[in-house]
Amino acid sequence: MTVALEGVRVLDLADEKGLPCTKFLADLGADVIKIEEPHGDRTRSRPPFAGDVPHPERSLYFLHYNANKRGITLNLATRDGQRLFKELARTADVVVETFPPGTLEGWGLDYEALSDFNPRIIVTSITSFGQSGPWRDYKGGELIAFSLGGLMAVSGEPGGPPCLAPGDMASGIASMHAALATEVALYHRQRSGRGQHIDVSLAEAAAHIGSYTVPEYSHTGRKPRRESHLQHAAELHHDLYRCKDGWVRFFILDRHHWRTFVEWIDAPAVADPAFEDPRARAESMHVISPHIDRLCARYTKLEMYLEGQRRHLAVTPVSTPAEFVQSEQTRARGFFEDVEHPVAGRYGQIGAMHRYSAMETKVRSAAPLVGQHNDEIFRGELGLSLGDLAALRANGVI
Repeated sequence: MTVALEGVRVLDLADEKGLPCTKFLADLGADVIKIEEPHGDRTRSRPPFAGDVPHPERSLYFLHYNANKRGITLNLATRDGQRLFKELARTADVVVETFPPGTLEGWGLDYEALSDFNPRIIVTSITSFGQSGPWRDYKGGELIAFSLGGLMAVSGEPGGPPCLAPGDMASGIASMHAALATEVALYHRQRSGRGQHIDVSLAEAAAHIGSYTVPEYSHTGRKPRRESHLQHAAELHHDLYRCKDGWVRFFILDRHHWRTFVEWIDAPAVADPAFEDPRARAESMHVISPHIDRLCARYTKLEMYLEGQRRHLAVTPVSTPAEFVQSEQTRARGFFEDVEHPVAGRYGQIGAMHRYSAMETKVRSAAPLVGQHNDEIFRGELGLSLGDLAALRANGVI
């Protein structure tokens, strides 16, 4: 079966801010060429490493985000590197880049320069604050964008320090928007015949997923404030309770569920009909919580979940990453595919993030080694000779 982006060529100049974007395009069948500096991309030094051995070919972070891509080395700061990139861009459909604004322009490789000889090319730029405005030249990545995008200020408990969300939330969301925007631009090109420049901001992506925070201020002018989990104690859907092997969370809202939950707790102190009123529960959680603690201490997370299902109550086990990876659900959906890498060995690679009924998506190849496809692309596609490659290598171009 053909896949959505088969035949689309993407030149990948992205760092952490855009790697999920190019991975998504690669999973959909695009020919994504990861372009690294001659000594290898700096994300190859990002842990964790296969076998806990630091090595540019063992970064599990790099392996995760660069599967299904080909890889070459090219120094864009050199004239020969810029010349070769332009040759690649002549037949490319998309360039995804995360350089500080103005960098590609300084090298003569920005959208305006590339579109002069390839008017169908699409350049997707993913930066912390976008290509315009007084913040455009601010340096920073995930932490800075999450902070200045407004989300960190409302993260955490009132009176405590702000919290950074785990992982790369701002970058991940920005990358998904960038991938969607790139696909829209490809569709627009079918109708117009021309490409375009796409400008994506991490900070704006963070603000976009801020739920009520930004819309509240933009509409009412009221500054959003952090909410304490104690404000919602009566609903029993904010606090976590410890079990034998971890934590669970309850989602108990209506009177019927509360009555069922009281039967399960089986403690006279919580059987007071007055506690059916959420406001009364909120004022008396110091009385109720110890009995919930004792209930949970008798069960494992799985036992708690199954008993909750039997009673038609929403009980959510809090899975660790290891438990998610090893879960029956994950295995049944084929979330991981076994991949063989010449250095890192055999490992489980996360496959495509979406399932399609009319096309197949799969892990076609492991992440490339440093410069693995130099010969294939520079000689096989651009027609360079072995002598040319040797000279480029000696001059630090590839």
